[in-house]
Amino acid sequence: MLAVRRTMSAGATLAWNSTEERYSTMALRSTLLILPAVAVLFSGCAMLSSSQESKLTCHIPRAVYPDNAKPLTRRVTVLVRALMTTSGEAQNVTVTTSSRNAAADRAAVDAMTHASCAQTGATANPFLLTQPFVFEPRRGE
Repeated sequence: MLAVRRTMSAGATLAWNSTEERYSTMALRSTLLILPAVAVLFSGCAMLSSSQESKLTCHIPRAVYPDNAKPLTRRVTVLVRALMTTSGEAQNVTVTTSSRNAAADRAAVDAMTHASCAQTGATANPFLLTQPFVFEPRRGE
């Protein structure tokens, strides 16, 4: 009797008996019972000690509507997204939702371009930052 063992992608061993040409799923069933137990053991690894906590601090300048642009008649909002690098600089700044006012959109992109973030902790990671910029009409005009 020749028996061949194959390892499946889930880590379970599946035995195949060439003389009887049938599969034994006993090893597969036992693996399904072990996986939840292993997950419980590793669940505590996700907890961070106070020395491993990360902190993120960002400074986003206020967007200033240009004085030489057409005065606003209503409140407008521009949604801007940037990739914040591990060094804290803004890159790939784009308007995700336009205000339909070119001057407001440019002012929001300019402000986000000058944004900076600092990460403290074990490792700094790049991340996407989305920020709304709201422009109000000037009072008394």
